[in-house]
This record gives sequence, C-alpha cells and structure tokens, in this order.
Amino acid sequence: MKRISFILLTALISLCSCESVLEKTPDGQITLDKVLSNYGRSRGLLDAAYGEVYMGRDYICFIHNTIESLTDNTYWAGTYNAYEWHNGSLSLSNPVIDWPTNSPRDQLWADFWRGIRLANNAIKYLPMSTVITEKERDTWVAEARVLRCWYYMNLLEFYGPMPWLEEPLQDDYNGWNDLKRPTYDEIATKISDELMAVVHSGVLPNRQTPTETRHVDNGVAYAIRARVLLNNASLLNNPTHDNGKWKRAADAAQDVLNMSEYSLVPMSDYKKLFVGAFTTPISEIIWRSWADNSHINDTNGVDVGTYTCSDTRIKINHLWRCGDSPTQELVDCFEMKNGSLPVTYNDDTRTNVTVTPGAAALGYSEAPGGDPYSNRDARFYVDILYNMANYGVPYNCTEPFIVETYVGAKNGFNDLVTDPATNSCTGYYNCKDTQIKYFGPGGSKGNEPTHWVFFRLAEFYLDKAEALCELGDLDGALTALNAIRERALQPKLQDVEGFQKNHDFIMSRIRNERRVEFCMEGWRFHDQRRWKILDKTNNFVTGMRITKDEDNKFHYQRKKIRDYQSNTDKYLVLPIPLEDAKKMASMTQPEAWR
Repeated sequence: MKRISFILLTALISLCSCESVLEKTPDGQITLDKVLSNYGRSRGLLDAAYGEVYMGRDYICFIHNTIESLTDNTYWAGTYNAYEWHNGSLSLSNPVIDWPTNSPRDQLWADFWRGIRLANNAIKYLPMSTVITEKERDTWVAEARVLRCWYYMNLLEFYGPMPWLEEPLQDDYNGWNDLKRPTYDEIATKISDELMAVVHSGVLPNRQTPTETRHVDNGVAYAIRARVLLNNASLLNNPTHDNGKWKRAADAAQDVLNMSEYSLVPMSDYKKLFVGAFTTPISEIIWRSWADNSHINDTNGVDVGTYTCSDTRIKINHLWRCGDSPTQELVDCFEMKNGSLPVTYNDDTRTNVTVTPGAAALGYSEAPGGDPYSNRDARFYVDILYNMANYGVPYNCTEPFIVETYVGAKNGFNDLVTDPATNSCTGYYNCKDTQIKYFGPGGSKGNEPTHWVFFRLAEFYLDKAEALCELGDLDGALTALNAIRERALQPKLQDVEGFQKNHDFIMSRIRNERRVEFCMEGWRFHDQRRWKILDKTNNFVTGMRITKDEDNKFHYQRKKIRDYQSNTDKYLVLPIPLEDAKKMASMTQPEAWR
C-alpha cells in the first residue's frame, strides 16, 4: 500500500531527528487508506499544515530571544543567540538563529520547508478522502494553499527566493540537484497568482467568524500577497527600481485596504491589538497567533517583583529576564505631540544631540532636572516603559507600580551588557504586549492573553504609502501615511514643522512611522534588510543612563551599549544550511555567501 509522510498534531506520526529537512520522515508511517477513510486523520492533514506556524515572537531566536533583539530596536542582555548574532558569528557552519537542542539546528529553514511539505500533503491527499464533505474538501484545500504561500513568504524573507514545490516528496525523489534558485520576481509572481486563484475561487470567506479565527481566509491571502510584492519591489530584490514592481505592490496593498471587513481601531483601543481574548473580534487584526503568549511578561518586560506598598505583606515574584529592552534609537523615533522629532544627532556616536525647536517648545530637555518623556506620541506611552512611568496597579493590589530606571533604583540601569539580568541595559522596558495585571501577590494573575499579530490593517496603509512615494505620487503617499498618523493622534505630516514635499523627506518619515507603529512586533528585522540599511543601523546601539542627585534632579547621559558586527551583506540573506546546500548543488547561495 502506498504510504504518506506527514505530521499529525494528534501525534500519529513523529519526526525523525536525524533526517534532512527536505526529505521524507520515515518513522511512524501509516497507510494512506487508513488516513483517508478516517475523518479525524483526514482533518489531521490540514491541522498538520497549521502546526508549523510560529506562535510567539520570542521563539524564533532560541530561549525567549525575540526577533526584535536582532535589530537596532531593542537590546537583549546576556550571551545567548542575540548576543552571538551581533558578535558577527553568523557563518555557513553556524546559523545562530537556531535551537541547539534540535536536529537539524537550522530551525527556521527546517520549519518553513516542513510547513510547505505538510501543506502539499494536504493539497494532494485531501481530495482523496472518502469521509469529508465536498465543502470541507474545497475549504481545507484552499486553506492549505494559502498556508503554503505563508511558509514560502517566511522562507523568502530569511533565505531569499526558493523553488516552488507542489508535490509531496517521495522516498525515491532524486531531483535535488535539479532544483535552481528562481528570481525573487518569479517566485513572488507565483505566490501572487496562487493566492489570487484561491480568492477568486470564492471558497474562503473574506474574514473568518470568531470561532474559526485561527483559520486563514481571503484577508490573510491578500495580506501575504501584499507583503511579498512589497518585498519584491524593495531595493534588496529590485536594485534597478523597476516601477512596475512598485505599482504591483501599491495595488496589492490597496486590495487589502478595500476589504470592508477590516478597519483601524481608535487609539483608545490600541492596546487591544496585542492583549485580549483570541476570539474577541478586533477590526484591525487580519491574522494572529492563536496561542497565548502571556509568558512574554516574564521574559521581556519590567521586574514588578520590586513592588512595595503600604501593606508589607504583599510580595510579588520576580520575572525571569527583562529581555528585549528598547534602545534610545527607537525612543528617539517617537515624535512629540506636534509631530516634531525630539532630537537630531550631531555626530556618528548618537550620544551628542541637539533638541529640535518643536520638541523644545513642548518642554523636551535632557538637561539636569529636565524631562524628555512628556508630550510624546500617544504610542510611546503604550509601547515603552521609561523612568518614572506609571505602569498601573498589579493584580489584587491597590497602589501603582512606578518604574524607576535611574542608577541604584529598583529598576536601575544595568551596566553589564553580558549579564542576563532583570534590569535593563538601555534604561527602558517593553510595554507593548505586556501588562501589569500579569503580576500579583504570591504569583496571582489577572491578565488577559497576549497574541503575536501576523497581519493588521495598519501595515497596508504604510505599504501603500511607501510604494506610492517610490512611484512619485507624493500626495497619495501622504494620504496613506496620514491615516496611520491621525489614528495615533499625530498631525498630518504636511502640518509638521520643517515639512518638505519631496521623496527623501517623505520616505524618511514613512520609514520612521513603520519603525514606531510596528516596534516590538518583529517586522523591523525584515525592513532593515529589504531597505539594505544594516550598514547604517546595526553598528551599535545606545541607551539612556540616568542618575539622581541630592536635590532629586535627574541627570541624563546617552551611552553606547555595545558595538555590533551584524551589519555586513552576509546578514541580508541567510545562507542555505551546509548539508542541504551539498544536496542542492544547482542552488546558488546568496551573493554575499558565494
């Protein structure tokens, strides 16, 4: 009897730890007729295809290192993977982004290909099932086709264009050496065509119901397509600035924006994008992780274990690590309420700054006794915990927790950058997807779940703004950009002090807007690469070291935290792992790795 390799979430089949990722997994095989004649096992084909979707933004790098910590947005203290990444340790023999306890260690490469293979299994074999309805067959196959494109999108973002495979690979497959790397445009076009075929089939809804929200729909299909086509048009993959690619990217973003099922949430509900029950509909969210990521409070936030109040009996557990602490560079990207950026850098050290006139007018000052944290963009107060910020009241407590980041304080500055401590090395803590209610006396918790967002509508306003700016449609770019700015209660860009209606000024603010809007969500990693700016951004990061004098005045010192070596062209596109590179001899490594 013919056999099929797949991974069932019900643990019918287990992975072989020593098998190359591109090959079949031989152990635990089950005859095909027993799969296709059983409803649960047939459904397992689709469940398995969903099983390789990453559920947490802090599980990509290994042990709670976030993908954000591989950028200039945050610093992750300690000598784990993020530290090695910025040491310049990435090589053909050391993928750095991996789980050393797993085999193969090259976790991303393995998981994305496995996801493609499992989606191909579902697409090929579900139509043969004798126990599912025609509607289930058509729906599940359509979902698997979208999932296949999801895994390809992830594979492309890290490893560059890869050959399109539609067949589950069999035991006797010997065509590895015939696989060739396509152009990015070829594979982007294939993904786009595939997704539009699913949409035009009319099988999937534009948006799933709350009870089915884990499953992909037309909104996810449009979103994957728009992101892939934006990547295709960006400098990394479009060095000749082909305007046709930018036009496709703009149109794809508009296709998402045209969907009446989605809308931006008001700023008053911004936190609900990241915190809240999974089945609660949020108009802006297109797709997000269905697993609760509440552990992020314990691994990437501020240590509330230092909480004190009038009731001395109240004791709160300490967190594990402060994790990805926002850098001063990221904090500097948050505008003042009037739209002015707070400072300009006077030299390449980024520690000598001039306060902009617009910021000075609203009271920004880094002089002794000054205040650099008032009158900032509303998102700043959702995303960043800073010195003397009110984090709120822990669960089952009555008094607020005030964050103190100055030297010697309860959340004071950590000068030891290799120390995986609970105190920040930058003077800031992540707040975007964390919440004070996670902490309470004796470990009690009253928090809502946290979910990593894969796609939300804001992305496609900024995708459109970027594409139109590259096409020279500055008015259209401003309209799209201002939709996000106005949601954040910021003035239209053309009303900002020093506005210049030219490509360079508007594009610089579009990029700044992306950095602020999506900080701590993981997308900065890919933006740095597609824009090819690693040589400008990943050379070092800084923080704010604050001290307090006898008169209770705060003194502010910008301080370099650490030099980085993660800024060469080798960091733009990851290499094919050695073992599979040997097998796929006709596949070329990325240019910097040849």
